[in-house]
Amino acid sequence: MDEMTAVRYLRSEAPVAQRPDLVPGRDRLLREAGRGSRRLRADWRLAAVGAAAITAVALIGTQVVGDGSGDTRPGSLPSYTIELGSAKDLLNQAADVIAASPGTSARAGQWVYSRTVETNLTEDDRPGPRTSEAWTKYADPAFENGRQGDDHSPREQYEFLRTLPDDVQQVRARARQFYDATDSTESRVQHEYRALGAVLARAYPYDPEGLAKVYRALASIPGVQAADVTDVTGRAAIALYLKGTHPSADRSEILLDPVTYLYRGFRYVATTDGDGWERGDAVISGARVAVGVVEKEGRQL
Repeated sequence: MDEMTAVRYLRSEAPVAQRPDLVPGRDRLLREAGRGSRRLRADWRLAAVGAAAITAVALIGTQVVGDGSGDTRPGSLPSYTIELGSAKDLLNQAADVIAASPGTSARAGQWVYSRTVETNLTEDDRPGPRTSEAWTKYADPAFENGRQGDDHSPREQYEFLRTLPDDVQQVRARARQFYDATDSTESRVQHEYRALGAVLARAYPYDPEGLAKVYRALASIPGVQAADVTDVTGRAAIALYLKGTHPSADRSEILLDPVTYLYRGFRYVATTDGDGWERGDAVISGARVAVGVVEKEGRQL
C-alpha cells in the first residue's frame, strides 16, 4: 500500500466534522494530498496519525496578493490543522536533515534581509494581512554586549550555535542563559522551550551542526506537540507547541517548513471565543516569505 492510500484509510476512520465550516478545509487537504503536493513520509507522520485523532479545524484563510502597495488582502483560501501528537520523532528527523544541509554564512558589513506577512485580528483598523521588510546588521557591536534577553546580533546568534555542546541537557541550559526568563510564573521547561524556539526563529545565517543540536534539544523536552497546518499565506507548515501551558492562554505555535524544517513563522491560536474570532482561529499569525544575506541596507533578494 502506498503512503497516500494509507493516509486515506486512516482518515476515513476519523469522526465526521459536525460544523459545515470544517468541510472546505478537509476537502482541500485531501485534494492536495491526492495531487502529491505535500511530501508525506511513511515514518513519523503515519505513526503520529495512527496514534492520534485527526482533527480538521477551519481557520482564517488568506492569500498573498501583490498589488505594489506592500500589503496583502484577505482571500478565500481555507486552512486546516491536523494534530499529529508528540513531536519527538519529527524533531530528531529534522535535526538529521538540518545537519546535512549546507547552512548559511555572512561576514561583517553584510545585512540580513527578511520579508514577512502578518495578520492580527485584535487590530480593528487594519487586521491584515500586511507585508513588511527588515534589514539587520549581521555584525553589530551594539547588540553584542553580553547582556541576556533579546539583545543579540545575527553574528552573536551564529556563534552561539557554532559553540553548542552535543549533550541536549547542556544545550537546554545554554539556551536558558542566552534568552533569560521574562515571566516569574514560567516553569523551567516552558523557559527552555521558549528560549530554544527563539533560537530557531532568529538563527539566520546558521551553522547546520549547531542548529541540529537545537532541534535535538527541543525533541528532549516533554510535551512538545506537532500539527500539520497552513500559515497566513496559505502554505503548508508544521506547527510546534508546548502542551500543558496555561489553559486560558492562546496556543503559541512555531511554524517550520515541511521540507527543509527551517523556521517558517508563528501563530497564536485562540483557545476560547473572543471578540471577532472563535476558538481555533489563528488570532495573530506571521509567515516569513523571504530571508537572505545582502550587501547593504535597503537591498532586496
